[in-house]
Amino acid sequence: MAPRIWIACALVGVSMSLEAVAAAAGTVTLLTGRGTASTPTGDIRALSKGAEVNSGEVVNTGPNSYANIKFRDGSFILLRPNSRFQIEQYDFAEDKAASAAASESRSSADRSSNASSAGSGSEVGTAFFRLLKGGFRAVTGLVGKTDRSAYRVATPVATIGIRGTDYVVVLCDLACNLDPVLASNLPAGASPSGGVVVGVITGGVFVANNAGGSVEVGQDQYLVTLPDGNQVELPAEPRFLRVDPIPNPESCE
Repeated sequence: MAPRIWIACALVGVSMSLEAVAAAAGTVTLLTGRGTASTPTGDIRALSKGAEVNSGEVVNTGPNSYANIKFRDGSFILLRPNSRFQIEQYDFAEDKAASAAASESRSSADRSSNASSAGSGSEVGTAFFRLLKGGFRAVTGLVGKTDRSAYRVATPVATIGIRGTDYVVVLCDLACNLDPVLASNLPAGASPSGGVVVGVITGGVFVANNAGGSVEVGQDQYLVTLPDGNQVELPAEPRFLRVDPIPNPESCE
């Protein structure tokens, strides 16, 4: 069984030059075990605390290994063991951060009435990710909060958009197949293998399947999307996530 990650969640001081911050998508603030990053050209390097990760790279975690990435807009991705996660396209305009933060501090009514003048996500940045294997817990930052269309996570069977949130995404493997919550709520003869489980801690997400359907998932709700596109709302958190929970990435900084 993977070690309890919250034991390792300690504050990690990471010092970087302004030039390094501007060049990287994010920084590894916690690593337990082994992690690597591979570039689009196939170069692979070992990761450690304080290592930078860049747009276009694939981050991998080994067995019993967790990696927490803090991105430049203040968002977090905490990867579970045996995960493959691609930073498909990430950019963040630092000079727009102050105005984006000011916009975020307004009331929801003010933000709605001033949507046309507050600036688009293309000005603040873009955060497009792809989960290839394993799972993660994420907390969104300025990019997703400023323009929700500028943030998405693709998986083999569904694409996840956000409503400003703290959420988990796990591609189904043996743990899903053995989970009693999933087993008792899927259609007869259906298997979760190859599907994706999405749960929301705070906020909300929408999960679009490859057939054009979409389901909104709210706080404390869980959804499984099967390989055939069938989306099933679960009455409770899957047991495998209760047994081996993913802590808040912000507490592992």
